[in-house]
Amino acid sequence: MNTHELVSEIAQRLPYLRRADVQAVMDVLIERLHAELTKPRGQVRLTGIGKLYLETHTLKASGIIRQQLATRDGQVPTLLVRHVYRFTPSEGLLTALKKGTTDDA
Repeated sequence: MNTHELVSEIAQRLPYLRRADVQAVMDVLIERLHAELTKPRGQVRLTGIGKLYLETHTLKASGIIRQQLATRDGQVPTLLVRHVYRFTPSEGLLTALKKGTTDDA
């Protein structure tokens, strides 16, 4: 599902809202999620879905990584920053997945 499909679905279920209003709400939602996920230790918890968060790790560049960076970029940084995106599903979502009750539309 993409944003356009979600806006269409919401507009169909809530006919008293104009599609432009639904899109405006989605824009604010996406803006807020983006802002939260770019904060240090930022996380988003959505009831019934789960938790989405970003971990940032600082690593020392050494060995083969250092050699590959030198070959590729001509530079050899001492430290690298790695971003790890994580999602922890809610109990309800896990239960639905185990029962096979999700929509595969």
